[in-house]
Formats: sequence, C-alpha cells, structure tokens
Amino acid sequence: MAKRCLPFLLLLQLWLRLAVSHSIVKFLPGFQGPLPFHLETGYVGVDEAQDVQLFYYFIKSQGNPKEDPLLLWLTGGPGCSSLSALAFEIGPIRFEEKEYNGSLPALVLNPDSWTRVANIIFVDLPAGTGFSYARNPLAFQRSDFKQVSQADQFLRKWLMHHQEFLSNPVYIAGDSYSGLIVPAVVQKISDGNNSKLTIVISKCVEN
Repeated sequence: MAKRCLPFLLLLQLWLRLAVSHSIVKFLPGFQGPLPFHLETGYVGVDEAQDVQLFYYFIKSQGNPKEDPLLLWLTGGPGCSSLSALAFEIGPIRFEEKEYNGSLPALVLNPDSWTRVANIIFVDLPAGTGFSYARNPLAFQRSDFKQVSQADQFLRKWLMHHQEFLSNPVYIAGDSYSGLIVPAVVQKISDGNNSKLTIVISKCVEN
C-alpha cells in the first residue's frame, strides 16, 4: 500500500510546487529602508491545467500572526488591482500625499492598516487584473461564476502551501463590485466544507 501511495505523494508535491510560487519582498521603491512587516508576493494556478495564474500580495499581521484572522481581500471593478486596496485603503503602506515633483513617489507607513490585527491576502482577480494572467485566450474569459470558483480554488491551494494558517479564523472581504462576489465565495467555501474540504469561515465583510 505504501508503495502505491508514494508516486501519488510525489506527484502531489510536484503539483503544489507548480501551483504556488512566491517570493519574500524586503524592500520597495520609494520606502526608506527595509519593510517593517512581512510581505510575500506570488502566483497560484487555478482552473484546468492551471491556465489562470492569480497574483497575490500577502502581509502577515503585525500583531499575532499565529492567532489573528486570515483575511482574503477581493477588490471590486471587476478588474481593479488589489494593489489599490493595499496602497490606498487598508494596507500597511500608502503613498505620501504631496505635490508631484517628478521624482519617485514616496511610500510611508499607514497607522490605520488592517494588518495591525489581521493577516491579509490581496488577490488580483479575475485574470487580466493587475499581474494576474491567463495562458490562453479561452482562459481569459470571465464571469461572476468563474470569479467565485477561482477565489475558492485560490484560497484552498494557498492554504495548502501555508498550512500554519489553517487554524486561523478566515474572513472574506472586499469593496465595490466585489459586494456581489464575496457572499458567493463564502457560499462556495461553505459548500466545499460540506464535502469535507474544510475552511472555517468566520464572516464576510463588504466595504
């Protein structure tokens, strides 16, 4: 039995490596010195043959990342990059507000960042948004139903690669058009939980 399982486990490990790739970012242009928070960026492949590659920014809580909630943020539009939420709304940095002088825009810390109390994944969704892309024209086709399915796939695969957050409370949040998407994602995850693909959802939040 063990010999039968070994090839499957090796394939699963290879699939997870292909499905999720990430890098740790320690410096950003416009910010003085190293970042005082943990920033990870990367891609998660979703849909058949991972034809859609979803880009994300993940920032660990600056409080207690082991116990603080995990929040999946979906910016509206549809088609607005989650960078807008990270740099202009709830993230730990923001652009310094001053008259543009032709130099590189300056980044400063946001004292009201939600990352003070939560681990946040900002996702560029659907394909074609921000740095997310599709590998063929057919995969670029979008709909609310596909977006919901892709968000569900993304979160499950991301958690498989970040298992230290499996026990954290999970919140799904967003703004603007994602007010239509967020509740449907919660329902999709709940349906998956009924099939024993469990993610413990605490609440959906619409800004």
